[in-house]
Amino acid sequence: MKDAFFDGAGWQAMLSREEFPASPAAIGLLRRQEHASRRGTLLLWRSDGGSLRADFREYNGTLDADIAVLLVADEDALGLVRDGGLAALPGLIRRGRLSPYILKTLRELEAAELADFIEDLELTEPKH
Repeated sequence: MKDAFFDGAGWQAMLSREEFPASPAAIGLLRRQEHASRRGTLLLWRSDGGSLRADFREYNGTLDADIAVLLVADEDALGLVRDGGLAALPGLIRRGRLSPYILKTLRELEAAELADFIEDLELTEPKH
């Protein structure tokens, strides 16, 4: 059976439907069991001139400095993210099926134009 996590075309289709700021920082998606074992494959969502692209990178327990946010997901939640896009993330976080790790300070997130992404995840209080 083919591992849907490695469906680069499926991830790219999801990212193509999303609006995302041009950012020098990436968002990483990692399966929970690979996070626990500190080895596997990391899926990166990165901006390339305003459009998002999906890339894969080996994960050996450490994260490169270009990753601003790490999303660690249950295996069965991955399809929900791929099918539902970024709008699926807050519900998965609330249900404990996806754990977000913010790897940058708020100032760094703002400079990377990712502060609104963090707010969309419902991880911060709105700025009113």
